[in-house]
Amino acid sequence: MRSLTLRKRIILPLIMAGLVIFGIGSYFVGKLETRQKQDAIMQEAEAIQSHIHSALETKAEVMEASLHFIAQNKQLLAALQAGDRKALLALGTPVYRQLNQKHNVTHFYFHDAHRINLLRIHKPEKFGDPIDRYTALGAEKRAALFSGIELGPLGTFTLRSVLPVFNDGQLAGYIELGQEIDDLIQESHSMFHVELFMLVDKRYLVQREWESGMRMLARPFDWNKLSTTVLVSQSMQDTPIETLNQITTGSDIHIRKDIDLQAHRYWAGIIPVKDAGDRQVATLVTLHDMTHLIEHSKKDLSLFAGIYAITGLSILILFYLILGRIEQELTSSRQKLITESKSREEMQGRFILELQNEQLKLYESEEKFEKISASAQDAILCMDNEGNISFWNKAAETIFGYTQAEVLGKNLHDLIVPTRFHEAHLKAFPEFQKTGEGAALGKTLEMAAIRKGGMEFPVEMALSSTLIAGKWHGIGVLRDISTRKKDQLEIQQALHIQRVLDSILNISLPPLTLKEVLLASLDVVLSIPAFSLLNKGAIFLVVDGEQKLEMVAQRGLPDALLQSCATLPFGRCLCGKAAATREIVFFNQLNDQHEIRYEGIQPHGHYCIPIMSDGLLLGVLNAYVAAGHVSDEVEKRFLKTVADTLAVVIERKLAEEKLQQLAHNDPLTGLPNRALFHDRLEQGLALAQRHKLELAVLFLDLDHFKEINDTLGHDMGDALLKETANRLLACVRKTDTVARMGGDEFTVILTEMKAPESAEQIAKSILKALLKPFELNGTSCQVGCSIGIARYPEHGMDSETLLKHADTAMYHAKRKRNTFCCFNKVIQAPYLKNSD
Repeated sequence: MRSLTLRKRIILPLIMAGLVIFGIGSYFVGKLETRQKQDAIMQEAEAIQSHIHSALETKAEVMEASLHFIAQNKQLLAALQAGDRKALLALGTPVYRQLNQKHNVTHFYFHDAHRINLLRIHKPEKFGDPIDRYTALGAEKRAALFSGIELGPLGTFTLRSVLPVFNDGQLAGYIELGQEIDDLIQESHSMFHVELFMLVDKRYLVQREWESGMRMLARPFDWNKLSTTVLVSQSMQDTPIETLNQITTGSDIHIRKDIDLQAHRYWAGIIPVKDAGDRQVATLVTLHDMTHLIEHSKKDLSLFAGIYAITGLSILILFYLILGRIEQELTSSRQKLITESKSREEMQGRFILELQNEQLKLYESEEKFEKISASAQDAILCMDNEGNISFWNKAAETIFGYTQAEVLGKNLHDLIVPTRFHEAHLKAFPEFQKTGEGAALGKTLEMAAIRKGGMEFPVEMALSSTLIAGKWHGIGVLRDISTRKKDQLEIQQALHIQRVLDSILNISLPPLTLKEVLLASLDVVLSIPAFSLLNKGAIFLVVDGEQKLEMVAQRGLPDALLQSCATLPFGRCLCGKAAATREIVFFNQLNDQHEIRYEGIQPHGHYCIPIMSDGLLLGVLNAYVAAGHVSDEVEKRFLKTVADTLAVVIERKLAEEKLQQLAHNDPLTGLPNRALFHDRLEQGLALAQRHKLELAVLFLDLDHFKEINDTLGHDMGDALLKETANRLLACVRKTDTVARMGGDEFTVILTEMKAPESAEQIAKSILKALLKPFELNGTSCQVGCSIGIARYPEHGMDSETLLKHADTAMYHAKRKRNTFCCFNKVIQAPYLKNSD
């Protein structure tokens, strides 16, 4: 009965705990599986949305490129400005056919400057209506190309791109291209293997027009089939009316679960669709068939439950059997303990009598050993009143190397204390003999001791005194702290290494040049104790594309060495050998490999550490050490880490300088681009205003460049632009700025002019330089240029006015070509009249 009770007390809680664990596990597995399904549907919906956006952007880029190409047709622009429909139709029809065949463009429009349609190439009979679509309004507002999708009256979507066209600074009209994008639904259906439905909000459609359009396109239509939307496109043959009526739209993608349809269970991804006006005009519904996945999940859960039940039942049966056996053993053991207890009581009586006898024998030595029994792990020494060793434990034998037999009776200080401390001991020992007192007693000290063989090592020592038989004896507990001292030294070195590396990394954060960063980093490296004695060193960088090093930072090097080591070929002297071998080079004295020397050179050593990144040599770090310096692997690993950190800093700074170059310079000519030009002009104006100086802006446009570019090709045109940039730079001072504004237009900023005529002299030099023939791959050609000049403060007080007036003067010079013109009010009048 007792056995059964014990089993129930243990097994019933186990059953309850197993059921609770099974329930909790099943719940969390189900939640995790649902979350994974939801994440998968959301990711697929986002992928469909991303695919459609990417396809639309690609189509828009094609149409935008086509519009820019069309806008270069001067005949077509003249016909657009004149409103000549006949000429537009004749010129535009071949273009439309080509775009329709190659890029599926289905719409081609021309609108006047007031957005009144002049011509639909794809439907010439319809014209004269105002165009108020979002893309047209966006192009008008931005005065630049504008693209987006538009919802048509039939519920279909059209991707449109509208380009405003300007002629001589005036708006001539708009050119528009468009293409239907309904095929993207079927393409997404085929690509992602999901059912797709496009629902358009009824608020953005007119029932009569939509039904008429659907009837014309021979598509099924039923305005009242859905409550708030109409179905314009679907990939599934049957239409789930009830499901689609329950779809709710939102600003972001969301999921609707457990949709039962045709004996299948679906999950829906609901994707909002916005037009060019940022209106949510439609919803794209994706249906994912989850039937098989749900069935597999149920099977897996059933299998899990079965395995869990079998395993749990087996464990319970095993516990039941084990508990029965334990119950039997406990009953037997209880009886045995009762019997043994009686025998133990009899033995205890005999032991107590024996212990009393032994206690009398141990009483005399108890006082001595009582004070030294607590620290058996450390060396425990006893010194008698004469200074001789009277006790020496096993730990002392291990630490000092002497056996107890070797040391008992010998003078403790002569044996294990360094000679330099003997004098202090002799002075203090008489006082200890009399009083048992001394300066070191009752303290824990760190000092040196000597092992057998004479090797000195650090120990931690605690001293005390005790009175035995009327005389003072000393007790010492000593611990070997060699490992601790070594660990402390390594920690200090690691902290110092970390400080050096942190300092180098922090130096690279402010906006400093690469040379400034390397100089500051070199100062940090030379603060390392091994290098601070001489405080000399240098950092070399590899010359791009050459087997050569260039010194970019140095400290403490004499002038003679700076000249000799300004550039070093790989393999020459110690730094060159480090670059050639990609290995650390160390010498603690001058030798034959130290090839570069100078008069008065003092003895010293070198560390030359290659600065590497992913197997690529970036440079070499050179640090001086005192002659005879002893190197070790720890120091070399530390210097390797410093070099690796310098590699990170160098690569980062080189990347920053490259980004600066790309952001502010023209990639073809290397000249400052438009952004850097405006920045330089603002700086120049600020300097001119502060110091009351004159400044000039020259606006240049190459003559006949287009003919060369069209006849000889773009590669020749690019070569011409590069050579033009070189000739312009040769005509100005280093303090002036030459920039490329785009195409064949260049600008020049002339600062600190001493006389107004200086700008005209520079312009003459430029004209003369550009009149010389250009040799382009064996072909000689001649261009010339037209230059407009505007001076500060005579022609304007701000950058915008100066640039505008220089541009005006350039267009005036363009009439004659190959000349320059200074801005004045006479040439300004026609432009003011045209702008009115």
